Amino acid sequence: MKHWILIFVLSVIGLPGFGKAKIQRPTVKHPTAFAIVVDAVTYGKIPEAVEAYRDALEADGLSTYIVSDRWESPEQVRQAIRMLVKRKPLLEGFVLIGDIPVVMIRNAQHMTTAFKMDEKAFPFIDSSVPSDRFYDDLNLTFDFICQDSVHANYFYYKLREDSPQQLNPGLYSGRIKYPEDRGGDPYEAMARYLEKVVREKRQQNVLDCFTSFTGNAYHSECLLAWMDERLALEENFPLAVGDSRKAHFLNFRMSDDMKLYLLDELQQEELDLLLLHEHGAPDRQYIGEEPAPSGMAEYVQGIKAALYAEVRREIEKGRGTPEEIRDYFIEHYRLDPHFFDALDQPGWQEADSLARARTEILLEDLLPLRTYPRVVLLDACYNGSFHLPAYVAGYYIFNEGRTQVVQANSRNVLQDKWSIELIGLLSQGIRVGQWNCLTATLEGHIIGDPTFRFISTESENLALDIVKNRGQRSLWEKYCRTANPNVQALAWRMLADLDVQQQLSPRLLQLFRESPYCTVRMEALKLLSRYANDDFVTAIGLGLNDSYELIRRNAAIYAGKCGDPRLVAELVHAWAEAPESKRVHELLQNALPLFPVDSVVQALETLKKQYDRTDTFYAVRQRQIADLIEMLTDTETNGLLSYREIPEATMPLKQQIARIRYVRNNPFHFQVEAYLEILKDRRYDPEVRVNVAEALGWFQYSYRKQEIRTALEQLLKDISLPEAVRLEICQTINRLK
Repeated sequence: MKHWILIFVLSVIGLPGFGKAKIQRPTVKHPTAFAIVVDAVTYGKIPEAVEAYRDALEADGLSTYIVSDRWESPEQVRQAIRMLVKRKPLLEGFVLIGDIPVVMIRNAQHMTTAFKMDEKAFPFIDSSVPSDRFYDDLNLTFDFICQDSVHANYFYYKLREDSPQQLNPGLYSGRIKYPEDRGGDPYEAMARYLEKVVREKRQQNVLDCFTSFTGNAYHSECLLAWMDERLALEENFPLAVGDSRKAHFLNFRMSDDMKLYLLDELQQEELDLLLLHEHGAPDRQYIGEEPAPSGMAEYVQGIKAALYAEVRREIEKGRGTPEEIRDYFIEHYRLDPHFFDALDQPGWQEADSLARARTEILLEDLLPLRTYPRVVLLDACYNGSFHLPAYVAGYYIFNEGRTQVVQANSRNVLQDKWSIELIGLLSQGIRVGQWNCLTATLEGHIIGDPTFRFISTESENLALDIVKNRGQRSLWEKYCRTANPNVQALAWRMLADLDVQQQLSPRLLQLFRESPYCTVRMEALKLLSRYANDDFVTAIGLGLNDSYELIRRNAAIYAGKCGDPRLVAELVHAWAEAPESKRVHELLQNALPLFPVDSVVQALETLKKQYDRTDTFYAVRQRQIADLIEMLTDTETNGLLSYREIPEATMPLKQQIARIRYVRNNPFHFQVEAYLEILKDRRYDPEVRVNVAEALGWFQYSYRKQEIRTALEQLLKDISLPEAVRLEICQTINRLK
């Protein structure tokens, strides 16, 4: 103990190799450590709050460093973290407080769930991803590009082609950054937040009260998707099941005033967890729709209001002059020439603003609120844009309520992301940062204290085992036999991480077949996708008919990304037999064009014969099949079909690139040979060949994955390859590992 006290007294000297960063070592020794990384100005303004936070962390079982500096670059921060990782006790995570450099990552869109912006066509500030994976995933390697000339705290980095191409953060992280546009003194606000964190750490709170909400236009508004999430959440949070006051399942359809319901939920002191599945922007959450019209007059008024709003949006985006945009709408919708005469009248704009305010949670709505859910999941685009002066997630933690931490996204996010993967572990005492680390994406961040945790009612050691005993296979085999589905799912995940010899897939397939838990089966399917082998193909086929909608949905997605011809008949049958599962139906329809057209049409024709009866129902099915066949074969009615064709070297360069970039989200497996030929063909512009090499990196689930990788490795022997093409091929090979 004297040794630790002496270290604390001498801590201002710093540690060797840190440059001018000042390090305060932990005052208490625990099995693992945590780091508070704070800028010197913030620390100088609120030292008592930062040190009280440190003391609370150490009382919660984490030896805690305070690292402060006038951080001039992300490299300084990363180096400080890297040095701490080399020391004992083992560092498990860190938090970035105040003015910490923001890394804007490029050349890594495959690590996002949905962000696919052309990095050459759009400015750096728009086409880069603000991400703290630069700091918490030290396996990744980057090349520095530049510092932003306007936003001095933005630093642009390119993921190197020879870097690992999969996220595997060894640390968890969080950001505590005040949204400047909220007003007030940011340092006082951060101090008050840290004081709130300290108070909450004294509580002994179990996770037994949650609310889940789904907004409009989410998951294709499929009611089966919404219904089935309840099954998963009941598996995740058994302490809340059986009491309607502790488990709320809300849908935007339930009320025209759902926004008010949610604002009320935010102020419920007993609420532990709030899950919000919605669309969003940095400054708002999209909650619902305007009330349905009643009577012809309201319908007419509603149509006019919708068209006025659309025209104003097009004008705001600069899609043309106001006159040009009005004329386009008049011609396109065959409107009276005077239809838009009142467009600029204040009454219409005010009505539009009021209607939007009724269906959106805005920053001004959050400003006066005290929010109480300890943990908030914002499963929406851009709500976690921490690099901006105003962002939704920041308003959730910087108020006088009890909200501790928010998971949110700095860029857009895929609707079909499994956003509640392993979330039940929060009821088992693991820290929120650990959960986010297990489900890492480039855009997904923890805003607030990443060490927050609820009290476990079962395993006291799980959180520590995740950090200290990650490599102990026998321990995770033991956890596999636990009765808790959340712990089971985690254990299988850990075993898959340790499966260097690629031998686990038969057991995962058996687990997928036999587990009674939908969350465990979903984890098994996701883990099988790593193997991209016959077991994976079998699981996809089984998954298309699973009782859990999310598994059916992901099986449909994986089917298109896998492309194995053995799946065609099962895909066609699943598409025809379950149109009521709307999101799955759409994804199946999107997947079918990725297979050879002849085989899909043949399967559809075979199915059509089974409906060769006079019943009205079967006639409807036959017509639907006929429509799908036309969609798959008629290029005149479906312009997108041209994208499955190989571009000629004589086509305009922009058109060639557009056709190839389309392959990133639509891997046409039957064209692999042609794509490989383009890479060899010197007639194609190097930029086209770079785009082809990059597109092949999206075949990571393809049944032709190994074939592609082998061909690319052989192609690297060609010394005449342009350097840019060579680098992209190298990156794709690493992506297909």
